[in-house]
Amino acid sequence: MMLCNTRNTSQLFVAFTAVFLPSLALAATTGGEFQAFYDFIYGAASGYLGRGLAITGGVFGLAYGIGRGSALPAVLGIILAIFGVLGPTIINALFSSATI
Repeated sequence: MMLCNTRNTSQLFVAFTAVFLPSLALAATTGGEFQAFYDFIYGAASGYLGRGLAITGGVFGLAYGIGRGSALPAVLGIILAIFGVLGPTIINALFSSATI
């Protein structure tokens, strides 16, 4: 006797999805309760924490590239540093534009 029947599991999954998916879809249009979380994450990513992580990633990429004698990790480290500094602003502009 099987303890976990796959048919029952799939039926449970479909029922769970049908019950909770509509409420999750409304989270994209409302979400005032997530504004504080968004402000915290955006502030951390575009503030000193984000810049520090970007610089650290760039330095580690450069050090790893020098250690291996390859330019690819060094270039990836520099790209990581640039994206870490500019990324939050670009992503915020994409999601807050009126065209979406």
